Amino acid sequence: MNYRFDKLGRLKVSVYCVKDDTGAFLHRIGEIHTDVATVLVNRGTLSLPLSPTAAIDVYITVPDFYAHHVKLKFRGNHLQVRENFPLAAYMILVLRIEKRTILLYKSEAVKEKNPKWKEFSVPVYVIQFYTQGALQIHVYNQNTNAPDTLIGFCSTSMAQLERGVGALNSYMVGFIDFMLMNFEGMRIHEKMNVELESMEVGRGETFFNAIKESTHLHLTTAIDMTASNGNPNQPDSLHFIHPHAPSPYVNAMLRLTPLFLGYMAHPRIGALGFGARTQPHFELSQCFALSGSHNDPHVDGLKGLLEAYRSAMMAVQPFAPTDFSEVIYHVSKFAKAETRRRLGLYFVLLILTDGGLTNPKRTINAIVDCSLHPMSIIAVGIGKDREFASVKALESPVLKHSDGRLLARQNFQFVPFDDLDCDDAVALIPLQIAQWRNIVSEQA
Repeated sequence: MNYRFDKLGRLKVSVYCVKDDTGAFLHRIGEIHTDVATVLVNRGTLSLPLSPTAAIDVYITVPDFYAHHVKLKFRGNHLQVRENFPLAAYMILVLRIEKRTILLYKSEAVKEKNPKWKEFSVPVYVIQFYTQGALQIHVYNQNTNAPDTLIGFCSTSMAQLERGVGALNSYMVGFIDFMLMNFEGMRIHEKMNVELESMEVGRGETFFNAIKESTHLHLTTAIDMTASNGNPNQPDSLHFIHPHAPSPYVNAMLRLTPLFLGYMAHPRIGALGFGARTQPHFELSQCFALSGSHNDPHVDGLKGLLEAYRSAMMAVQPFAPTDFSEVIYHVSKFAKAETRRRLGLYFVLLILTDGGLTNPKRTINAIVDCSLHPMSIIAVGIGKDREFASVKALESPVLKHSDGRLLARQNFQFVPFDDLDCDDAVALIPLQIAQWRNIVSEQA
């Protein structure tokens, strides 16, 4: 069966007694129900009672294909930025660009016009799953106190890379406008190229290895309670609580929470809100526990999350602005602690928001700050005809902290709730976990 993290993967096994000579069903011995996540977190083996006197063992075998990584090494030739700085530092980004841009690798910056970048690896399945392995290699000049400059890019594919070192894997890197002139008035972009120095297929980190080695997810859900969602007492509000019809926010919780629960060691979920005035003094808070507790924001499972959400909606005053940087920093504290303690936790922050982000700079700082740690962020857009562009922009693979630090790996994804079934934002969690494990292994 095909595995997707963003699908529950329900399993039902029915065992029947059949007649040897005719194959006719005599009676049913029993039936078991489970899901792929439950079997995976039990290291791929699960024994379940089939009847009072029988049991059935369920095994999941992960194909080796998921562990195959292609190891690549590139060099650049005659690289030059528009300003012709003598100490320009160049780096490459390897991207898969289709419906969304996925950062597969970001190199170190090398202060050479003919840089040689370190060898790196990317999972083969991610490349080949989309349009026969189409890739783009973007070349950037790293700027100290400004956004990094894209000086050009080239396209390749897995099939092309498999042809090995040589002219077939030497790529001209054109300037974006293809009109740059040097001081002699000659076009110089044709000299700039990136070429493959080595290529081999080996094994690498996988999400399945992480789960087998007892890595468990920890889920925190943060809910936008700003006034832009509407008065929760009015039917047109995104937070309207109806006894029989779930609100858009409740629908999102019902749809997404079960995807993560199967990979958690226990069903305790962090439940946070932002953008409202809270008791007792009704001061604006951008990070508060839905339960009202000042000591522990956790609730028990999906039921506890829904109860805390409904209780909070009756207790807070929706306000403004929309700023979820504080909830990112809150969860990242625990992700940073996990980096030191190695307890086997990977943190997922699920942000439900109607958009209209008002503090992008601090939010970018928070995203970059946690990109080195075991944490992923998924923002889900709630409502129609909302301003989501500012949230979507946070997916950029070239985010940069205000202190100059670069995004270590892409750890933020945005998807409108209505597009969940045709989008792979949630399905990218396994890739992000594998990329984090790569960072850890490189630092060891």
